[in-house]
Amino acid sequence: MLTYQLVRMEPKVKSVQLPETKRKLLDAGVKLMRLKGFNATTVDDICLAAEVTKGAFFHYFESKEDVAKAAISRFIETRSLDSQAAAFRKLADPLERVYARLDFARESFGGTKQPTGGCLIGTFAQELSFTHPELRSVCQEAFSMMADDFEKDLAAAKSVHAPHAEFDPKSLALFYVSIFQGSSLMAKASETNAILLDNIEQFRGYLHTLFGQADSRSARFLEKSRN
Repeated sequence: MLTYQLVRMEPKVKSVQLPETKRKLLDAGVKLMRLKGFNATTVDDICLAAEVTKGAFFHYFESKEDVAKAAISRFIETRSLDSQAAAFRKLADPLERVYARLDFARESFGGTKQPTGGCLIGTFAQELSFTHPELRSVCQEAFSMMADDFEKDLAAAKSVHAPHAEFDPKSLALFYVSIFQGSSLMAKASETNAILLDNIEQFRGYLHTLFGQADSRSARFLEKSRN
């Protein structure tokens, strides 16, 4: 039975070295399942995309479900490493980190250049929550990890810039994860990132109100996107 562990979004995460064939299978699984979903992706599809035989597939995985479990871990690891290396992590001011994180999210999911492939975790949560309880649990943990990571900067920014504000950093972080996941689904459905980018800017504007700041950047972006 395949065992796996979600990679925590912390500064000391290191890339897990995989055998080349297994890495190709997992990368193919992540790409296909992001685009097509779990049910529409077959073992044959994964083998074809990875240019690997079915015999090699079953050497590493017992089933498509095992690939899905490992694919989530692989997706989270890749995103975590990208996030850890992002420029916003190096900013001293926690509020600047908060806003720069939104910029990172915009670009890491395609920006204006190409439609997002969506979030694999959100895709699985939408498709498999009622049929694969183990995968549902993994998705829930992953969402919590995303929120926990953002909560740290939000809490630090609140302490420095708005100590008397009444908002709860944890609830605000969960709100952002919900906005981002829903927006990713809508972006895939419309084959454009416009709704995703607009909603990130709407959230930025909301943050400006919570921290008592002017909202000129978000206002300009939203006005431009509507014209």
